[in-house]
Amino acid sequence: MKHMIKNSSLFLLGLFMVISLGACKKNGYLTDGGVSKAYTSLSTYDYLKNNQYHQFDTVIMLIDHYQLKNTLNSAKTFFAFTDMSVNGLMKTLKVTSIDQLTDSVSAKLFTQYMFNKTITLDDATLSSVLYTNEVGSTAPSAIKKITTGVPVYLANSAPTFNYFTLEYVKVNGVVDGSPGAPDDDPVDLALQCQTTGVQTSSGTTLHVLVNNAALNKL
Repeated sequence: MKHMIKNSSLFLLGLFMVISLGACKKNGYLTDGGVSKAYTSLSTYDYLKNNQYHQFDTVIMLIDHYQLKNTLNSAKTFFAFTDMSVNGLMKTLKVTSIDQLTDSVSAKLFTQYMFNKTITLDDATLSSVLYTNEVGSTAPSAIKKITTGVPVYLANSAPTFNYFTLEYVKVNGVVDGSPGAPDDDPVDLALQCQTTGVQTSSGTTLHVLVNNAALNKL
């Protein structure tokens, strides 16, 4: 009986791993805590433009408007946002057209999420670390990672599968938890990534923020 239970547990664990790998392959770039293919032969711009789910169509339109294609492709790291985040920003600003949006924001909407240094999940720590983006001191940012546990329910146990997720942090005032931080220091805004570490042919390490990421108007 113990032998049968052990075999059943191993079978269920193996089945969970197969399902997980299958989900990564099905979703392409949209996977929890990572990617199914870490390298693409496309440039950063073309990778977003050719997304099979068309989740960056408006983003590409805005990149073209601000003439940021070359800037995007030359960035060492870019935290991309999806069209859903753009829609959320438009609702916040109470604008209903792209023309109204471009009248309300600048190219810094993008460059605040670009860095001239390669930033990977392996580089991040569980505490926020300041990184200077392409906008500079007017849009301070930090990077950190969080750990998430997912239980795997087996016949007689439920081991936890842990993985790390990268976060872009919009620093409001000073980094949360900094020594000597004022009592009224506003809370930082952490934007979680749904995908990390896509290496594009133009040399960018690309991360994709969650669809409901609240964008900073600049």
